[in-house]
Amino acid sequence: MNALALLSPAVIGVVLGAVLLVFLLYLLRPPARRLLIPSGLIWDRVLRASRRNDDRLRWLLSFLLAALIAACIAAAIVGPSVPGAVGTNRVVIVLDNSPTMATRTADGSTRFDRARHLAAELLDAAAPGAQVLLADSMRQIAIPAFETRDAALVTLNRLEVAFGQFPVIPAPAIAAVADARYVITDGVQLRSLPSGMTAMSVFEAVENVGITAFDVRAVPGAPHRYQAFVEISNAGFAPKAVALTLAGIGAQRIERILTVPAGSASRELVDISAFDGGPVRASLLATGDGFSLDDAAYGFLPMRRSVRVVLVTLSNPFLQKSLAAQPRVRLTVTPPHRYTEQGDADLYVFDRYAPRAAPSVPALLVRPGRVAWLPDLGAEIVHPQVASWDGSHPLLENMSLRDLYIEKAVPARAQADSLHTLVASRGGTPLVLAEQSGRRWVSLAFALEDSNFALHAGFPVFLNNAINWMLSEPAVRNAGLGEVDLPQSTARVIGADGVEVGTVRIAGGLRFHATQPGIYTAVAPGERTRVAVSLLDPQLTAVNRSALPEASAALERQAMRGWSFDPWTFLLLAALLLLAIEWLTYNRRLTV
Repeated sequence: MNALALLSPAVIGVVLGAVLLVFLLYLLRPPARRLLIPSGLIWDRVLRASRRNDDRLRWLLSFLLAALIAACIAAAIVGPSVPGAVGTNRVVIVLDNSPTMATRTADGSTRFDRARHLAAELLDAAAPGAQVLLADSMRQIAIPAFETRDAALVTLNRLEVAFGQFPVIPAPAIAAVADARYVITDGVQLRSLPSGMTAMSVFEAVENVGITAFDVRAVPGAPHRYQAFVEISNAGFAPKAVALTLAGIGAQRIERILTVPAGSASRELVDISAFDGGPVRASLLATGDGFSLDDAAYGFLPMRRSVRVVLVTLSNPFLQKSLAAQPRVRLTVTPPHRYTEQGDADLYVFDRYAPRAAPSVPALLVRPGRVAWLPDLGAEIVHPQVASWDGSHPLLENMSLRDLYIEKAVPARAQADSLHTLVASRGGTPLVLAEQSGRRWVSLAFALEDSNFALHAGFPVFLNNAINWMLSEPAVRNAGLGEVDLPQSTARVIGADGVEVGTVRIAGGLRFHATQPGIYTAVAPGERTRVAVSLLDPQLTAVNRSALPEASAALERQAMRGWSFDPWTFLLLAALLLLAIEWLTYNRRLTV
């Protein structure tokens, strides 16, 4: 608190009243004492010889000491309790709550625990009338503003380590007019501070190894085989022995012991073809590891290792190559006049042809002909323009059809309730239809050679989405910790622990907050989406890459000494000092 607060009208009034009271007391004259003396002549000579100026100085010195003592005591008593006496000290405290602040220190607490404790000490040291602007680097406090220290303490207790954004010093904390500005940080992600801000370090070097890359992929040329790629980084200062475990459903496990060099990374390819389809978890175990959020990563192994796809076409080399390039597809090509349903086929692709009888397995149809089991076709339209598409449907996930060009198409004339229009031209004419009930199929109203769809960047994605959706394979998404967006407009999100996670509606879908790595499942009507959430960020694994020195108790005490000045305590100490001076002058006969 600024000492100028002592000049508030209420305090000045009380101090002047105490001084006036002392002055009035000094004006009172004690009653004269009657003494018998041998002769008045002797006392007349003594009085004439005495110096009256000394009496006045003694009286004045005694009055000043008494007045100062009274003023100090009155100001110290009344200052903190006068209603409306608000201090002019304005202080900005920015708390770094970026992910690396979750690093554990030697005493078992985290850097963020230390930062919050240090911020609480700063608030406790502030005078009751101080104004504090508390802000955080991850913008959990939406609009930082000056508030009382008690209110700031309540806000401080609500803060926690956050993910999903890059940490910054909020603009209100930089622009605010304040007597002092402090940033409490480990200096890993907040590496440079604006001028006028004092950094208070909570950094402590720790050992840390983490998974910085993880991917489950099919072996090229062998779609029935799968490998897991794992990258392990060592952010410590010495080589580290690490136990790597890959776990599938049930008791399926593969373990390896690795030695990762200091400040470097090791990469492993592990064959997981023997695993059943489903979630795959990679985890690390190392002694003294200080940052646990990067010790696990998640992927997803397809339920079906390989899919037998039969392409029925006269000739379409591009479509044939695109299907063969899909990781799990085992492709068979046959012309329409030789088509007979095969018992081991998982999915059919009909190119400019449709069989008279519906196949017993799902089918993708490209510009099919008129058959009874498909919707009736209308007249051919030329140059239909794509007006809308359903980006929330699993078939069109991660796709944009804004630049799709079609020369001609033959759309369906009528639609059943079970049909869903995925792509439509102006007027709602369906260009891509999907049957969602019973046996699934997808139909394109145009041939690939009559459009640029086969050359479109999203065409391989469309084929992969179509295979997964028609075979009822759940869609899989990868995401980092923090806010995760989903294209579904209505869905329940279930965490890895089976507990439902809260969602909020946003433009184009839903959003949920992932606080821990794991497999999250979004359940929407007629579909499921798996979300593999992992940290996988080398910059966060490098928890020792700080721009600040290691924190020390001396540094914290020095900062506290620079902050904690209480004028009321100073006034009481001054009163004690003046009482000692008064006692000394009295005993020396200087004031009597």
